[in-house]
Amino acid sequence: MRAVNPEILKLIKSILILVWTVAFTQCLAAEIILHKKDATIWLPQQRITGEISGFKAKSLTIHHNKKKFKVKIIDNKFRFDIQAEAKNTIWASYRKGKIQSAKLLLVLGYQPVPVVKPVAEVNGEGLKLSAVVLNNPDNKALGYRWYADKNNPQVTPINNANKPAAIVPIPEKPGIYYYNLLITSGTDSVTYRTYVNRTAQEVKPFNIDTDHAPWINEAIIYQITPNTFVKKGGFAAITAKLTEIQQLGINTIYLQPVTKTEKGGQGYDVMDYLAVDSRLGNTAQLKVLIDSAKVLGLKVILDLVPNHTSVNHPYALDCVANGTNSHYFKFYQHANDKAPYSSFYHIDANQFVYYFWHGLINLDYTNPEVQQWMTEVCKYWVREFDIDGYRFDAVWGMNARAPQYARRLRTELKIIKPELLLLAEDKATDPGVYTKGFDAAYDWTADTTWVSQWTWQTTYHDKKSLTVFNLTDSTQRAIQLYEALFRNTVMDKPVLRFMENNDLPRFINTHNQAQTKMAAGLLFALPGMPLLFNGQEVARTFHPYSSRSIFQADKPIQSLDSLGIFHYYQQLISLRKQYPALVQSQVQPVNVTGANSVVALHRYAGSQHFIVLLNVNGAPVTANIDLNQLTLPAIPPSAKNVLTSKGYPIIQKESMSELAVPLEGYSVKWLLLTN
Repeated sequence: MRAVNPEILKLIKSILILVWTVAFTQCLAAEIILHKKDATIWLPQQRITGEISGFKAKSLTIHHNKKKFKVKIIDNKFRFDIQAEAKNTIWASYRKGKIQSAKLLLVLGYQPVPVVKPVAEVNGEGLKLSAVVLNNPDNKALGYRWYADKNNPQVTPINNANKPAAIVPIPEKPGIYYYNLLITSGTDSVTYRTYVNRTAQEVKPFNIDTDHAPWINEAIIYQITPNTFVKKGGFAAITAKLTEIQQLGINTIYLQPVTKTEKGGQGYDVMDYLAVDSRLGNTAQLKVLIDSAKVLGLKVILDLVPNHTSVNHPYALDCVANGTNSHYFKFYQHANDKAPYSSFYHIDANQFVYYFWHGLINLDYTNPEVQQWMTEVCKYWVREFDIDGYRFDAVWGMNARAPQYARRLRTELKIIKPELLLLAEDKATDPGVYTKGFDAAYDWTADTTWVSQWTWQTTYHDKKSLTVFNLTDSTQRAIQLYEALFRNTVMDKPVLRFMENNDLPRFINTHNQAQTKMAAGLLFALPGMPLLFNGQEVARTFHPYSSRSIFQADKPIQSLDSLGIFHYYQQLISLRKQYPALVQSQVQPVNVTGANSVVALHRYAGSQHFIVLLNVNGAPVTANIDLNQLTLPAIPPSAKNVLTSKGYPIIQKESMSELAVPLEGYSVKWLLLTN
């Protein structure tokens, strides 16, 4: 056998070492990069992009949990779509794992379930209950079961209860009848509901697109700032004072944000929509608060902030850290979209768009994932805490940027609980607010150059409440108040009426006691939903932005009232509840002679008629009214001021039926026209 030359062996060895070294170096430099970062995701459908570096390949293997599939590479780039499970570990590999990407973790933030709209309609001699499938995420066969609420006024049998369409005989006993729909999909189940209002005259099924629950017309709302209601008291302190609030006559409490916030305060700098702010208490204490309110007959609505988050929200911080590779980059607005109110935009150093409030950055509702996120957030508080509605903070911004979304949100919430109140912090004078799907909105003017101008407000001032009642000339006060009531507001839809709220300086600081009581008398005589801001009922004077506590744990609310105004509000609320004509009913202006400082309006429902009179002058006057201008079934002999029980005769003079009413300076009268 011929011997191998040692020199040749040495050369071969050197070549092999060189080849191995080059190959090893190339492997070290080879990379598979997934652009997306770990995230909580809010849609199962996700697109992931990536690139390769340091090697050439035509395809890669993608690993998604236990599944594998191939993806093509074009110009060193690749992309693929996944249908996410609850938890998703994703990575890419080449040549049986010799080159691998880092592992990506995506966690689905909610459990997708079928979305089904229950619809009731009168059909011949009965009610037809129909299930309309809006979304079936897994395309599984659905199971159906209709059942009546156990608290319905009478038992009504359901035919075809296990079918998408069922039939119910029309109930005879008046009242509201709820019908529930249990949907099953594999091992998942979800319940939806609708209702039918049976009156003596008709059977009216709930129309999810246009109707609101009857209780909304009668709502008297009390706004609570949890972090200052009682010093360091939180949910427990509010619970302790619910009976006092109910005794005032309130039937609905509205809690400013209870979710996790960055700085505390009023709570609008959201850090986590699905967590309770620990400074206020825990989940169990919030549930006790809500349950205790319901025992007392109080509805509970929560303040939610869909327009923006804190700039230090984890999603926003992820954007700053990872830029466009952040899963959340497209959760936020980064450019001027020229939408309404875009003149108020600012852009911060990290290219986040915001309105007036630095550090509160706009969400981008053109992103379907943001819509799903917020929809799931809203569903959570309804399902977990059985709340009765939402007040949507700064929703005028969301509506301006994404006018279609609110309609979807309404549908997905009201199929869960149709009697929810959806209150928009937006202009009631904009008809679009109601067509977008909100039940009620704020008593703001239509002026878009001033987003939140209250109809009684004349000038913006951050420390003073400047209203029509502050004007120097009493005739101008009456003229502008008339404009506010009959030109700049809405009378035929639910409107939030207020003198104070969490953004307004206290009314009594710039109006004397008589003016304050006069304005309150007007407030509670208008159609809509009157609001009391915590502390208003005892004439608290410090600004809502103050960190001072409003009440004390060891003292009753009423004990802090030095002006006797608590009893006055109690009387106004009691009378409003007593007389249907003062609630959501007809209203007309009334002509008055002999007093330029008097504004009058006619409130009526059925055979019940009121004239509400305000003298906006500090001096006494006499208002003369010809009752023939009103639509009355008959002219009564007298009118009674229900606030004092004092009566005023009606004098017949030829073709006139004259009512002469003396009015003290800065006073209000509710005159019941009665036989």
